[in-house]
Amino acid sequence: MKVDTQNAGPCKVKVIVKAEADETRADYEEVIKSFMQQGRVPGFRPGKVPREIIKRDFHKEISEEVHGRLIRTLYKKAIEQEKIKMVTLLDVGDVLFSPETGITFSMTLDVQPEFDLPKYKKIPVTFEEPAVTDEQVEEHVGRLRKAFAKFEDAAAGAAVDAGDLVSIDFSGLIDGKPVREVAPEAKSISEGTDFWLQVEEDRFLPEIVNALKGMKAGDTKEVKFKFDKEQPLEALRGKKAAYSVSVKTVRKCVLPADEELLKQVKLDSVEKLREQTRGNLTESAQQAEKQRREQTVIEYLLKKTDFELPESQVSDEISATLDRMANEAHYRGLKREDLEKNREAIIENATATAKRQLRLRYVLGQIADAEKIAVADDEVERKIVELSADFRMKPEQLRAQIMKNGRLETLRTQIRDEKTMQFLLVEAKR
Repeated sequence: MKVDTQNAGPCKVKVIVKAEADETRADYEEVIKSFMQQGRVPGFRPGKVPREIIKRDFHKEISEEVHGRLIRTLYKKAIEQEKIKMVTLLDVGDVLFSPETGITFSMTLDVQPEFDLPKYKKIPVTFEEPAVTDEQVEEHVGRLRKAFAKFEDAAAGAAVDAGDLVSIDFSGLIDGKPVREVAPEAKSISEGTDFWLQVEEDRFLPEIVNALKGMKAGDTKEVKFKFDKEQPLEALRGKKAAYSVSVKTVRKCVLPADEELLKQVKLDSVEKLREQTRGNLTESAQQAEKQRREQTVIEYLLKKTDFELPESQVSDEISATLDRMANEAHYRGLKREDLEKNREAIIENATATAKRQLRLRYVLGQIADAEKIAVADDEVERKIVELSADFRMKPEQLRAQIMKNGRLETLRTQIRDEKTMQFLLVEAKR
């Protein structure tokens, strides 16, 4: 078998395969034999049809079967022979076959990129030991207390304070026009009746939230401000607005006493609550520090490497990234219409993310090869046990699901990348 390999573009090759008649004769004869045994021709008993009649009457079917058998066998041999790192078989064409001359065909393949690794040892990384202060613990306990707060109708004439729950009527104008006319998609912040909100940052338009503090039930106030340049809705960016805000009902935020709070969190002392809180905050801080260190390594590697990627692999990665984004959007309560409005931006973001992840995977993979970082079967099993706890499944159930979805190699690659990252951090310059 002769194989000729030609460059067909970035991460793409064309492979021309030529096998002589003596290399294809056995497959050809097996196909002919099968058709002679099973072929049905009027006037002949099954299995008794002459060879030449079978070849004539089933010429097309025989050719397709022979082509398929030979291509399936020879393309794998050609790839192994030429040591081609194939990603995807894109196309097979130019097929020529005859029993007397053998077969010739061409393949177009996406292949793995070739690139030089940067110096990956002694990557400069700062290592900080995360610490949790008493103030952070108290702040977190305070937020927890707010989460279990109750709201009671305020006394007559009580002023609105931070944390209170209020019912308001509001309407906004921009250059004398309702906000919804300037930006139809801004209907939810254009006007409202009996609109309930808690007087806290990030709960509504910050200027209105701040203006509510000190107002009383029955008060009306005009609030003027300019939408900032970071406003999500482009039509509102930099626009001057005037809102009329009327307070209708005020409910005071009543924080739970220690006894009630401990009952809610199922602990028997505030000290134990603080201790538990410190442990949780410390774990979160350690995880954040780990991610920061890894991100430093990632940014260094990606900055030092730039290479083309296989188009088919990029396309698959973009699809997977879009699926993840869609799932995340669903959990956040976003509707399909919201996604469609930002379709171009979402696709652009998904493409950049997919290429970045794919490039990093190749870099980490090449480092793993250079350092002979491998993944043993028992490491895969330990990972499955670890993940099964997160998914609340039995390890054997999760393993069966992974196998069914063909994701075992993906999991092995994930473990390899994690081990490679650990290696890079051990070797980092501190």
